[in-house]
Amino acid sequence: MKCKTLHKDLIFYLDNELPIEKRKEIERHLEMCADCRNFYSFLQAEMQIIGKEKNPEPSPFFFTRLSARIDERPDFRQQSLWNRVAQPAFFSLILIAGIYGGLRFGSHASSGAIHQTSSSSVQLLNDFESEPIESFLLDQ
Repeated sequence: MKCKTLHKDLIFYLDNELPIEKRKEIERHLEMCADCRNFYSFLQAEMQIIGKEKNPEPSPFFFTRLSARIDERPDFRQQSLWNRVAQPAFFSLILIAGIYGGLRFGSHASSGAIHQTSSSSVQLLNDFESEPIESFLLDQ
């Protein structure tokens, strides 16, 4: 067995997920190869560290602290009249007033005074249509 093949199968060997024949072959190679034995011991130590990190011991006071914090939270089901009815109605009125004001302001914007100032820009744009853009750019 080559060392490279052993390194690929070693993690499965540690987890006891290999067939018996393959396990015996790995054990024979570990007896003969010092480098692979060192790698096996290193991998075994790392797997133990990962196992400890994977299953941390819970704090003995975690549940009591969590229960106390849950009991301290205010009950949101008992909302005041302001929070349940008046606040949404107030914001709805502000929204309606804003829409109404925008419509009123928009109707005044289409009056003749504003329309007269924009007609000069429309005339300038119409001049561009009659003259090709290439000649406009070449003249400058």
